[in-house]
Amino acid sequence: MFLHQIKYEWLQLSRDKWVSTLLIIFIALCLFAANNGSKKVALRQAEVEASLAVMRAADSDFKANIDSVERGLKTVEPWLNPRRLNFIGNRAPRVAAMQPAPLAFLSTGQSDLFTHTIKPTLYGESYVLSFGELSNPVQLMFGSFDLAFVLIYLLPLLVLAFSYNLLSSEKEQGSLRLTLAQPVSLFAWLFNKMILRFFIMTTIVTTSLILALVIAGIPIVEVFSSVLLIVALVTLYIFFWFTVSLIVNAFGRSSGTNAITIISFWVILVLLLPAAISQLANSLYPVPSRINMIHEMRIAKSDAEKVADTILSSYYRDHPELAQRDTTIQNQYQFYLGYFASQDVVKKSVAPVLEEYQTKLSAQQQFVESFRFISPSLLLQNALNDVAGTSSRHYDSYRSQVVAFAEEWRAYFLPRMFNNEWMTKTDFERLPTFTFHYGQVDSTSSADIVGLLVFAVLTFVISSLVYRNISRKVLIT
Repeated sequence: MFLHQIKYEWLQLSRDKWVSTLLIIFIALCLFAANNGSKKVALRQAEVEASLAVMRAADSDFKANIDSVERGLKTVEPWLNPRRLNFIGNRAPRVAAMQPAPLAFLSTGQSDLFTHTIKPTLYGESYVLSFGELSNPVQLMFGSFDLAFVLIYLLPLLVLAFSYNLLSSEKEQGSLRLTLAQPVSLFAWLFNKMILRFFIMTTIVTTSLILALVIAGIPIVEVFSSVLLIVALVTLYIFFWFTVSLIVNAFGRSSGTNAITIISFWVILVLLLPAAISQLANSLYPVPSRINMIHEMRIAKSDAEKVADTILSSYYRDHPELAQRDTTIQNQYQFYLGYFASQDVVKKSVAPVLEEYQTKLSAQQQFVESFRFISPSLLLQNALNDVAGTSSRHYDSYRSQVVAFAEEWRAYFLPRMFNNEWMTKTDFERLPTFTFHYGQVDSTSSADIVGLLVFAVLTFVISSLVYRNISRKVLIT
């Protein structure tokens, strides 16, 4: 009976040109979204490579200038002397780049809000580095058309178009009573119809994902575990929406009513709940004004500069290891040492403001991540961002790693400046370099897949209970 029903359903679906058209359109959308995401990743990679190329070219010029000055072939003003450590520390910064993850084309995530290349300098305060990026406001408002958008927003609509009339079509065609006269339960009969559609949709999505990886030029073997994770996540997401449709069909309404009801579920779960959670997070954990934070920093900096000499004397007492070894020679960096010493005072004075800002921002993100379990679309979005390396946690980690590198950059130059040393050509090989480590970001994909599994199982159980207690009575009536 099962095989006979599956064969009949397959023949019916294969003859339905509307179904075939929808599937072809969906595959085309997946491939277009993958291509769009790949272009964005390529552009991001090109920007990173361009920044690195500029840095390498500048290093070559600085080395040549240092060699010319050392050999007396070139005369420069003191403040433009490439042998001075403060000049190199400020004019030859390293590029702190966040290279895209292998599957970054899947989901834009937060990548259109943040920059991927920062150049910490000797004079720049690491704790006020700007990580924002100027982007098209219209694009930010509507989002990016990537594979995550297709899977999260459009895939449920295709599932609903595939299943909104599982039961109502039979009822409207007058063949339902004949079907119920057969030795098969109503739930088993409908579930078999749903399973065939579910299998077709899962096969289509998996094929589209593999084609997208091929288009993006990503070796599937190298990311095989991540691909399996994505397929598992999307499979559970598809199953959830099929069971939602199964529940709606159970009440025996017309096809039009079923379609409107299911669309209403889609609007609530995919559009309204995520927006409500985001707005609630902003209301409960408002982030302090960034303008006020910058104003506080400027005031602290101005106050510190007024007493720079006093601060420098105190700084020497706290850091005796930085005292100049040869005191018979005037330190050529004396003018700048007071500035660097004052930065510690500025950093301590604005620490409460920065801490409040970061605490509220972290509270917002934690609130949204905690409440993602009330919507399957939020779970899938979070998981895809995690796999793509474009989640808010990845960019928080990037910021932390860059700030740490900025301190490392400063720590390389300051002791040598306090000791009144010069920069040489060979020192360029020993300059600190930055590498972003994705491994420092904790993955939440396992929790997301468990959440989707709970949604899928829960809706399946509800659908079976509904058919057992409601549907047959409703349909016969």
